[in-house]
Amino acid sequence: MKYVSTFGLSVACLAGLCMSSSAAVNESDIQNSGLDSDLGLVYEEKPTFREVSASIDSGVIRVTEDQAVEGARALQVPIWSQVVEMDDADWVRLRFADIQLAKSTQEVRESYLRISSLEDGYEQYLDVRSLQEWSNSSAYFNGNAVLVELMASPNMSNQINRVQVVGMQVSDPVSQRSICFSTDDRELSSDPRDGRLMPIGCSVWLFGEHGNCFMTAGHCGTSAGQVVQFNVPLSSSGGGTRNPPPQDQYAVDGSSVQSSSSIFIGNDWSYFGTFDNSTTGLSPLSAQGDSHVLATSIPSVDGRPIRITGYGSTSSPVPATWNQVQKTHVGPLVSFSGNTVRYRTDTTGGNSGSAILDDSNNTSIGIHTNAGCGSSGGSNQGTSLFNSGLQNALANPMGICMPRSIQASLLFEPTFVSPAGGDQVTVNIDNFQGHSVVGSPMMFVDSGSGFVGMPMSASGSDAYVGAFSAVDCGTPLSYYFSIEDEEGTVITIPENGASAAFSTMALDSLTIAVDDDFESDEGWIPFNTGGTGDFRRVIPANHGFDDPPADADGSSRCFVTGHFSNEDVDGGSVAVLSPLYDLTGLESPVMRMSLWMFGSAGDSMTIEVSDTAGASWVPVDTVLNTNGWMDVAYNIEDYVNINLAFRMRVFVTDGGADSTVEGGIDAFRIASEICSSGCPADINGDGVLNFFDVSAYLSAFGAQDAAADFNGDGVFNFFDVSAFLSAFSAGCP
Repeated sequence: MKYVSTFGLSVACLAGLCMSSSAAVNESDIQNSGLDSDLGLVYEEKPTFREVSASIDSGVIRVTEDQAVEGARALQVPIWSQVVEMDDADWVRLRFADIQLAKSTQEVRESYLRISSLEDGYEQYLDVRSLQEWSNSSAYFNGNAVLVELMASPNMSNQINRVQVVGMQVSDPVSQRSICFSTDDRELSSDPRDGRLMPIGCSVWLFGEHGNCFMTAGHCGTSAGQVVQFNVPLSSSGGGTRNPPPQDQYAVDGSSVQSSSSIFIGNDWSYFGTFDNSTTGLSPLSAQGDSHVLATSIPSVDGRPIRITGYGSTSSPVPATWNQVQKTHVGPLVSFSGNTVRYRTDTTGGNSGSAILDDSNNTSIGIHTNAGCGSSGGSNQGTSLFNSGLQNALANPMGICMPRSIQASLLFEPTFVSPAGGDQVTVNIDNFQGHSVVGSPMMFVDSGSGFVGMPMSASGSDAYVGAFSAVDCGTPLSYYFSIEDEEGTVITIPENGASAAFSTMALDSLTIAVDDDFESDEGWIPFNTGGTGDFRRVIPANHGFDDPPADADGSSRCFVTGHFSNEDVDGGSVAVLSPLYDLTGLESPVMRMSLWMFGSAGDSMTIEVSDTAGASWVPVDTVLNTNGWMDVAYNIEDYVNINLAFRMRVFVTDGGADSTVEGGIDAFRIASEICSSGCPADINGDGVLNFFDVSAYLSAFGAQDAAADFNGDGVFNFFDVSAFLSAFSAGCP
């Protein structure tokens, strides 16, 4: 056992990973790099790498009117780009902060990042969801430079985009080894089931039918931010690791990781999963086409062939290009005692985590973890698949490794829909996960009287279309979707269904003048009139003291009071003041926002508006308690004139009692929401009521078109016909 003294702390290095040790460890338990001349033991280590800081900021980018192109949902084009490089790097991985990407709407496609290696042209695509899955980092790219491009729809949008690169990870090559007897007998291999865990450099293996689940050694320290790579190319002539294209790299889901709590031979395991690939959308199994099969019983110790395939290091005379690329070797099973498996199969540093494969029946019986071979023979060793802790973890999967359901998403959220009905929304099946859809997915819409379900229609093999029914103009609409698979599992979009439903409004037209989700600083000014606990634009800390646990619109940031722990509004009032808005020419503007207010008797939130740039103020509303986030709307011209000097402000006041007072504001919007008088019975829209409208209505009714659901109850019957005839008899304005 080799120990390093660090200021009196005993540190044990296991496969190159150092940890404090408070218990005695047997000499043969640890594998490190190089041959110890005293002990004759072979050890393993991880590759070295560097963390380099960076400061690259695109700034806030909007597509302005003079840059805009005609046509809704135009394809994304680069609106900002930057080369990021490190002169002496063999490979580069980027780390990001404060990525803000425009959302998908009726007019605009979702923005995303495109990252390209300048050496081999490999590309990765990252949107909001995949950035979260990749822990705000990129894949590993070959070469010393990558091109980062911000891709956005080139039609006009009020949304913002921003990219910040705050760091890079770059690697140096390593060249270490440990071998049974004197010759490295490993050969290059290409088993699609076996991958490399970066940056630690351990081996991992895909198993089972789930498609995203792996095993490796516990001492490899699997965590979020690490990456599993497949189809790894040969290393450089100097042994520097090379990377496959991003479509062969998968981000580890930190919430899925389960590992042995104390590490020793026979108890050194980790079970985890990765997200689907952000570029291809495929799971590792879908992309690789095969996975390891787990043994169901302990094998006989009869010298059967044991294969170890992994990403071990090399040293001369083995070519440097073989360093930490996939290699394999077969040797005999030596023993299977308790939770420890021993075998005389060549391994080196980087093989930690490899599957111990019974080559006679192609089943995995354990995880390779430690050396034990040397120039005189011996045996390498690992943890049995039948370790009780590992078996318990396998029976209780977490995160991405939990049984998977169909994954689906809404193509875009319409900002408004026609009161006449018929506007469609599309749900895409992003991943069937081996399941099939049973029956018709359902679209549930609430126009004020509760959710009503309507079957959706198939549009190709992986999309379904639903349509809104006719409702009165100005009606707020909530909606969600459900899909059932062959096992009876029902998923909803969004995930929490009715309690987190999408929302829109039935309008004849909508012009948005201001749309601020507070993800960037648009010029709001916090201030106070003697109170403490000022408003701050932050991600809510969720202290659990009646403060918001999260923002209202899901973007992440909002304005909240008393952001710090044990801080609320005390001793007076705090406020936040909007920027100056020019509302000239905006017809009947409506101010909408989400409010959070918690207090007791005497505490309040007050909303005021001004058409004099703040020289004078008009009260709009006083809110006492919202019981969570509450959406509110106010017709601005009910309070002030429509001009170029509009401002609003929100006060939160502590009334003096010894109580908690917390406030918040989010999802601020000013828009012209127009409802023209219209003529609902003019089905063909020619401005005249005649036989052709009756004929068009009857055709729509026969086809069960949403336009014929005249009373908006989701059912086609006599009441719809009666409602149409009444509207027809009433005539047009």
